[in-house]
Amino acid sequence: MNTTILYGRAQRTAVIAVFAFLFGGVLVGCNSTSGSQATADSITRSVYNNDADGASANFDDSLKQQVTRASVGTLSDRMHKIGDYKGLTYVSSDPLKNEFDYRADFSNGSMMVVMRLDSQGKVAAYRVFPLQH
Repeated sequence: MNTTILYGRAQRTAVIAVFAFLFGGVLVGCNSTSGSQATADSITRSVYNNDADGASANFDDSLKQQVTRASVGTLSDRMHKIGDYKGLTYVSSDPLKNEFDYRADFSNGSMMVVMRLDSQGKVAAYRVFPLQH
Protein backbone atom coordinates (compact mmCIF):
# COMPACT_ATOMS: atom_id res chain seq x y z
CA MET A 1 0.00 0.00 0.00
CA ASN A 2 2.81 2.44 0.78
CA THR A 3 4.38 1.54 -2.55
CA THR A 4 1.22 2.56 -4.36
CA ILE A 5 1.06 5.85 -2.44
CA LEU A 6 4.72 6.58 -3.16
CA TYR A 7 4.22 5.64 -6.78
CA GLY A 8 1.21 7.92 -6.90
CA ARG A 9 3.23 10.79 -5.43
CA ALA A 10 6.07 10.16 -7.87
CA GLN A 11 3.58 10.06 -10.71
CA ARG A 12 2.01 13.33 -9.60
CA THR A 13 5.44 14.91 -9.23
CA ALA A 14 6.38 13.75 -12.73
CA VAL A 15 3.14 15.09 -14.18
CA ILE A 16 3.65 18.43 -12.41
CA ALA A 17 7.25 18.59 -13.64
CA VAL A 18 6.20 17.86 -17.23
CA PHE A 19 3.39 20.42 -17.03
CA ALA A 20 5.78 23.04 -15.61
CA PHE A 21 8.27 22.32 -18.37
CA LEU A 22 5.65 22.55 -21.11
CA PHE A 23 3.98 25.62 -19.62
CA GLY A 24 7.38 27.25 -19.10
CA GLY A 25 8.19 26.60 -22.76
CA VAL A 26 4.96 28.29 -23.79
CA LEU A 27 5.80 31.32 -21.65
CA VAL A 28 9.33 31.51 -23.05
CA GLY A 29 7.89 31.24 -26.56
CA CYS A 30 5.43 34.05 -25.87
CA ASN A 31 8.16 36.22 -24.39
CA SER A 32 10.36 35.52 -27.39
CA THR A 33 7.53 36.41 -29.75
CA SER A 34 6.72 39.66 -27.96
CA GLY A 35 10.42 40.55 -27.78
CA SER A 36 10.89 39.87 -31.46
CA GLN A 37 7.80 41.91 -32.28
CA ALA A 38 9.21 44.87 -30.35
CA THR A 39 12.48 44.51 -32.28
CA ALA A 40 10.68 44.24 -35.63
CA ASP A 41 8.51 47.24 -34.78
CA SER A 42 11.54 49.33 -33.80
CA ILE A 43 13.31 48.46 -37.06
CA THR A 44 10.18 49.14 -39.13
CA ARG A 45 9.63 52.51 -37.43
CA SER A 46 13.28 53.42 -38.06
CA VAL A 47 12.98 52.48 -41.74
CA TYR A 48 9.74 54.46 -42.01
CA ASN A 49 11.56 57.47 -40.49
CA ASN A 50 14.48 56.98 -42.91
CA ASP A 51 16.86 56.27 -40.00
CA ALA A 52 19.47 53.80 -41.30
CA ASP A 53 21.42 53.75 -38.02
CA GLY A 54 18.31 53.03 -35.98
CA ALA A 55 17.13 50.41 -38.46
CA SER A 56 20.41 48.49 -38.32
CA ALA A 57 21.07 48.86 -34.56
CA ASN A 58 19.96 45.27 -33.79
CA PHE A 59 21.34 43.71 -36.98
CA ASP A 60 24.17 41.18 -36.87
CA ASP A 61 27.50 42.28 -38.39
CA SER A 62 26.83 40.59 -41.73
CA LEU A 63 23.44 42.25 -42.20
CA LYS A 64 24.74 45.67 -41.06
CA GLN A 65 27.21 45.61 -43.96
CA GLN A 66 24.33 45.30 -46.44
CA VAL A 67 22.43 48.37 -45.22
CA THR A 68 22.87 51.64 -47.07
CA ARG A 69 21.17 54.97 -46.50
CA ALA A 70 19.88 54.75 -50.07
CA SER A 71 18.26 51.34 -49.54
CA VAL A 72 16.61 52.50 -46.31
CA GLY A 73 15.44 55.69 -48.06
CA THR A 74 13.93 53.71 -50.94
CA LEU A 75 12.04 51.42 -48.57
CA SER A 76 10.96 54.41 -46.48
CA ASP A 77 9.53 56.05 -49.61
CA ARG A 78 7.57 52.87 -50.43
CA MET A 79 6.16 52.77 -46.91
CA HIS A 80 5.13 56.44 -47.00
CA LYS A 81 3.23 55.82 -50.24
CA ILE A 82 0.80 53.58 -48.34
CA GLY A 83 0.25 56.04 -45.51
CA ASP A 84 1.04 56.55 -41.86
CA TYR A 85 2.66 53.62 -40.05
CA LYS A 86 0.21 52.12 -37.54
CA GLY A 87 2.18 49.16 -36.15
CA LEU A 88 2.78 45.44 -36.53
CA THR A 89 0.47 42.47 -36.14
CA TYR A 90 1.95 39.01 -35.44
CA VAL A 91 1.14 36.56 -38.25
CA SER A 92 3.26 33.44 -37.67
CA SER A 93 6.67 32.09 -36.76
CA ASP A 94 8.98 29.23 -37.61
CA PRO A 95 10.82 28.15 -34.45
CA LEU A 96 13.23 25.96 -36.42
CA LYS A 97 14.49 29.00 -38.34
CA ASN A 98 13.85 31.48 -35.50
CA GLU A 99 11.86 33.49 -38.06
CA PHE A 100 8.88 35.73 -37.37
CA ASP A 101 6.26 37.09 -39.78
CA TYR A 102 4.33 40.30 -39.14
CA ARG A 103 1.87 42.44 -41.04
CA ALA A 104 2.94 46.08 -41.01
CA ASP A 105 -0.21 48.19 -41.10
CA PHE A 106 -0.36 51.62 -42.68
CA SER A 107 -3.31 53.96 -43.06
CA ASN A 108 -3.81 52.91 -46.72
CA GLY A 109 -2.52 49.34 -46.85
CA SER A 110 -0.16 46.74 -45.45
CA MET A 111 3.22 45.18 -46.03
CA MET A 112 4.69 41.90 -44.83
CA VAL A 113 7.72 41.99 -42.50
CA VAL A 114 9.79 38.81 -42.12
CA MET A 115 12.58 38.83 -39.55
CA ARG A 116 15.03 36.06 -38.61
CA LEU A 117 17.11 36.13 -35.44
CA ASP A 118 20.48 34.49 -34.94
CA SER A 119 21.40 32.42 -31.88
CA GLN A 120 22.49 35.58 -29.99
CA GLY A 121 19.18 37.34 -30.66
CA LYS A 122 20.62 39.68 -33.31
CA VAL A 123 18.64 40.23 -36.50
CA ALA A 124 20.15 38.06 -39.23
CA ALA A 125 17.50 38.85 -41.87
CA TYR A 126 14.85 41.55 -42.28
CA ARG A 127 12.64 41.60 -45.37
CA VAL A 128 9.68 43.79 -46.24
CA PHE A 129 7.41 43.23 -49.20
CA PRO A 130 3.94 44.33 -50.30
CA LEU A 131 1.00 42.08 -49.55
CA GLN A 132 -0.82 40.72 -52.58
CA HIS A 133 -4.47 41.75 -52.62
